[in-house]
Amino acid sequence: MAKILVIEDDESMNTILTETLEDEGYEVKSVLNGQDAIYRSRKYQFDLVISDVRLPGEDGIEVLTRVKEEQPQVKAIVITGYASADVPVRAIRLKVNDYLFKPFSLQYFLRSVERALLEKEETQSRFALIEKLFAVFSRSKDEALVDLVAERQEAFRGLYLGIKSGHLKLKEAHQIFTSLESSEQEFRALLNTEKVSSSQVLSLQEQYVALLNQIANFESEHLHVSSEQVDQASIAQFSALFESVKSSQIGPDSFQYAPVLRQTPDERFETLPELLELKHRLWKEA
Repeated sequence: MAKILVIEDDESMNTILTETLEDEGYEVKSVLNGQDAIYRSRKYQFDLVISDVRLPGEDGIEVLTRVKEEQPQVKAIVITGYASADVPVRAIRLKVNDYLFKPFSLQYFLRSVERALLEKEETQSRFALIEKLFAVFSRSKDEALVDLVAERQEAFRGLYLGIKSGHLKLKEAHQIFTSLESSEQEFRALLNTEKVSSSQVLSLQEQYVALLNQIANFESEHLHVSSEQVDQASIAQFSALFESVKSSQIGPDSFQYAPVLRQTPDERFETLPELLELKHRLWKEA
């Protein structure tokens, strides 16, 4: 069973989270401050670290950063009870798996934990279905495209966290998503190419990195989109996806397939009902 570290300075909340996880069969260690968390991370290996943002001394993001230095592959969930402009940005840059606002239900909490822990398995399972729908996606296993696929996933994760944390409002998120959709067309074209040049891969890789930086550095006052430039129908459709992310109805793994599924006619899913169900869950108004 997965090993989890809980970092929460509120003793009653710490107890509730720890007991809830233990009741689900997880092996849990809990601490009340960052210093003890760093000590535990040097002594034990964890699959997931859950940290409140407000802690005595170093805040939760700083503590998670230090834990990830000890255990780079560990999953991370941030919990916060207040809105701060810099926390979502730092969480996005740290590549945390989820961002939860207090108060939240324990069912909501456990769903986030399960999603983070099963991310790799879910990604592989979902990817296998996508491969059946678009055989060319199997090219993503080629060594030349490994880093590209990773940067693409991080760009989608960054947008997901930007929405979930409240860092991006609807129009801002839609603007970023539109750019990602455009990059997706180029991504699929590359996967269809028999001989992929390193310059093509690098160019698209840089686009994804730039988009992730744009998400992290996004400020509302820098958004200058006139009403004439905005496709209101597109925003209306995107709003359902936006709200599904905000309410944790979908995770980052599903979110990254939103562009390709929206562009695929329903009849293509005849033998893949799981993907059709996912498409309708992502695009409720489609």
